[in-house]
Amino acid sequence: MRASSQKNVSTSKKTLRKHIYEYRWIYALGLPGLIVLFLFCYMPMRGLLMAFQDYNPHLGLLHSKWVGIKHFEALFQDPKFYNMLKNTLIISGLSLLTFPAPIFLALIMNEVRNAKFKKLVQTSVYLPHFLSWAIVASLTFFLLSTEQGLVNKIANLLGYESTAYLFSTKWIYLVIVIQSLWKSIGWGSIVYLAAISGIDQSLYEAAKMDGANKFQCMMKITLPSIMPTVAVMLILRMGTIISVDFEQVFLMNNAMVKSKLEVFEVYIYNNSIASGSTQYSYTTAIGLFKSVINTALVIFTNWITNRKGYDGVM
Repeated sequence: MRASSQKNVSTSKKTLRKHIYEYRWIYALGLPGLIVLFLFCYMPMRGLLMAFQDYNPHLGLLHSKWVGIKHFEALFQDPKFYNMLKNTLIISGLSLLTFPAPIFLALIMNEVRNAKFKKLVQTSVYLPHFLSWAIVASLTFFLLSTEQGLVNKIANLLGYESTAYLFSTKWIYLVIVIQSLWKSIGWGSIVYLAAISGIDQSLYEAAKMDGANKFQCMMKITLPSIMPTVAVMLILRMGTIISVDFEQVFLMNNAMVKSKLEVFEVYIYNNSIASGSTQYSYTTAIGLFKSVINTALVIFTNWITNRKGYDGVM
């Protein structure tokens, strides 16, 4: 029995060495990415200890005073905490409603047969992804400025009064969501287009022989076939519910809408870099709180996905 077990282990080791040698160039190509991942994602994790310390840069992580959950208690007792949480959830929740948009765009793009027109549309919808938030904010001001904005000028010509879209608590959430949708919809559709391209074409041929039209093929073949991809993307999206894009919110913020755009990211910035403060431990505690909630949501969504019969990310 022991000799047989040792033989199996020896065979497994040889097989593993043979596999690594056979695919050595592929592993070599992936090595730089793994090194970057280790240095910038895993190594900094030791800094999470700061959330439980009164961190002093001169003393370092090992010698700073341990205070337990003091900073988490301070966070939950902060008068701004619940407003920040509410604003973050509202912005993320509204953005989550746009989750199906890239799916519908991919389904529509898949039906376009004119190659030149298809490339033109793809370029148009992919381009915003590569624009910085500073450029997107500038375009937004150009369009929605109360006095000089294109939208308000057109409204004035039609006899309507100007609307302060950028300075109104009624409109600012909608502006944020539309910005995010415009910037991300094209890039997000690439994943779904790739999934659609892997569908067996014989399914469509069989459906057409049975008299199915394009819409029926889309709903009965294309959409169900890409649902595993949709499930994975939804899981990953749920992992950012307690996070919003700092640059976007920071650039769109002003005194009139400050109460609606006060989120965790802006609060961390204002209480560290902007103020010249050294609240390393407190801001780390905020970041850890967000990470724990996001991780819990990923695990829960993954569990729901598995229950529905789709492969999750774990």
